[in-house]
Amino acid sequence: MPGETVAERRRKVLVGELPPHFLRLAVPVLPQHAEPEVVQPRLVSFVPPNTRGRLSVTILEANLVKNYGLVRMDPYCRVRVGNVAFDTNVAANAGRSPTWNRTLNAYLPTNVESIYIQIFDEKAFGPDEVIAWAHIMLPLPIFNGDNIDEYFQLSGQQGEGKEGMIHLHFSFAPIELPLEQGGAPQAAQQPAPVPLPVEITEEDTKEIQEMFPSVDKEVIKCILEERRGDKEAAVSAILEMTSAAETA
Repeated sequence: MPGETVAERRRKVLVGELPPHFLRLAVPVLPQHAEPEVVQPRLVSFVPPNTRGRLSVTILEANLVKNYGLVRMDPYCRVRVGNVAFDTNVAANAGRSPTWNRTLNAYLPTNVESIYIQIFDEKAFGPDEVIAWAHIMLPLPIFNGDNIDEYFQLSGQQGEGKEGMIHLHFSFAPIELPLEQGGAPQAAQQPAPVPLPVEITEEDTKEIQEMFPSVDKEVIKCILEERRGDKEAAVSAILEMTSAAETA
């Protein structure tokens, strides 16, 4: 106000204690809410029907008797469990002493009692060459919770069981069944009985060998044993095996 003296302005000054709200902003207080509960989704993995459990096979190394070719071989291993095949890494320039240390996990069907192993030499030009193979019956102690670490004989051009040795580690874990809707556990499956071995005759092997002259006789016999004498299933397995070897 014009003409107002300093003394008049001082008389308007508030003296004494300041009110509690002086120079303070009114901040609204939000209601407290509990932290939302984080619900972890239940992961349900698919287990194929007629599954006996989960098989773990570690392919450690192999000792071969011969290096095929002019240069050191580049071996890799193919493991077949039922109708599923797994390949290890390539042991480049390993020659007769490849080391892989590769662990493969697969669901084991109830009717499969063995695995089939092939060792290939990877080729830069042309198809990879099969240099050794083995048909290995699954060790029975693994189904009782034991781990088995053994060497197994390899077959090949040198003859049955004369191509060298392969070092494998086996373990087996039963499948834990998921809960049904409502939380009630499913009835536990009884372990499937181990079927008795099937006798394969010379005539059975010869009939299929006429269809696949390039496949070794012992390999055909092993596949027939694995398929429990089912010739159609054995032919399908050999077709799949030979086509995979040609395209590898």
